[in-house]
Amino acid sequence: MADQFVVAGNGGMKGDEESPMAKFSSGEDSDLEASRHGNWVTGVFHIITAVVGAGVLSLSYSIAQLGWIGGMLVLLAFAAITWYTTRLLADVCLVNGVRQRSYMGAVRTLMGETHCRLLACVQYFNLFLTAIAYNITGATSMSNVAKTYCNAEGEDCFDKYWVFCVIFGGAQLVLSQLPNMDSLWVVSAIGMFTSFAYSIIALALAINEGSSGESSIHGVPNTPAGKMWSVFNAMGAIVFAYSFSFILVEITDTMRSAGRGPVFHIKRAVNVSMVIITSFYIAVAVSGYVAFGNEVCGNIISCFTTPVWLIRATNIFVLIHMLPAYQVFSQPLFEFLQRQMASVKAFPPWVASVAFRIVFRSAYVAFVAFISVCLPFFSDIVGLIGAIGFWPATVFYPIEMYIRYRKPGPRARYALEALNILCFLVTVCAIAGSVQLIVADSADYEVFGN
Repeated sequence: MADQFVVAGNGGMKGDEESPMAKFSSGEDSDLEASRHGNWVTGVFHIITAVVGAGVLSLSYSIAQLGWIGGMLVLLAFAAITWYTTRLLADVCLVNGVRQRSYMGAVRTLMGETHCRLLACVQYFNLFLTAIAYNITGATSMSNVAKTYCNAEGEDCFDKYWVFCVIFGGAQLVLSQLPNMDSLWVVSAIGMFTSFAYSIIALALAINEGSSGESSIHGVPNTPAGKMWSVFNAMGAIVFAYSFSFILVEITDTMRSAGRGPVFHIKRAVNVSMVIITSFYIAVAVSGYVAFGNEVCGNIISCFTTPVWLIRATNIFVLIHMLPAYQVFSQPLFEFLQRQMASVKAFPPWVASVAFRIVFRSAYVAFVAFISVCLPFFSDIVGLIGAIGFWPATVFYPIEMYIRYRKPGPRARYALEALNILCFLVTVCAIAGSVQLIVADSADYEVFGN
């Protein structure tokens, strides 16, 4: 059966075997194989750094829109779905003994070139937009810190948003020269601890605030139409908060083959990460909603004005976290394009590597910073991209690849396809809610606005 699968999975693609895409996707480019040192512990660092971003601070607002019962059910449901489907994805990181080095490569191996290209469009565009969102978040955090000093001293502020976008981009110019994701584990560990820090601060401030707000099982009162859109928006925010399937295979590629192998390590990393992530999400979301009720801010930190020093520290921790998180989402794109360039015979591998790292990565970082300056509202649009990416990356491809490779029984297959359809409908609703949010808020935005 395994031999038949290999023939079926690659049959009719002989012409692709020499193409850069085929070589990259099959995991056979041994000349570019990175030295692997990762295990489940470093995998936890990478996952938490990527997932527990500034979005955790908006979960109280999402719970407020959904109400106590709906909010908790949606939060736990998406946690369970993400945990389950990422474990399915982990099962296809090693196909017939061949390690898949990227998500796109795994899709090509099991589902063919067409699906590979479709996923590539979604995956790498999502990674690019996430980098923009993190650039915006990092710059905003620096601006917020500057404003606290300006307000305290009553002097003119050095708080221009675009200036801090450029400064953040300058820091990324340095970090982008790190060779691969495996070399990021130290900064990922730092990012993970700072994400814990500002989550804990938000939790502590909310608990200290007590129960001063009015909450309910129905959430924020609204018109029927307004309630529908707010619920869809909240679902999209929670979906995006759990999104890390795009980089799961790339994280697995950093794990050594010795011992129990990469599949064991990535599954344990997913188990540990999801427990930690969900625990933090529930704690911050519940405490924030209890403290401020239906009046909770979109960013829970914005509800607090004192102590000033702690608000400053929180924004600094957010900034420190955004620095490695930006790279965790950018490195897969860097490595994909670097392998493509190295596959071109006109360029010797060492020339392509040096030129790519210095020239292309610097140009990429500069372009991301430029877009972040021009479109400071782009973080809202990333919510739309997160909703678009949820179904294909977190649900559809993990399920379909698992079915093709593992061949579960009819009952299990029907259950998986039912989950597939349900999540597709959720994604459509989340996209609709995100579009409505962008349209409703667009009147307040100004290009090059502060």
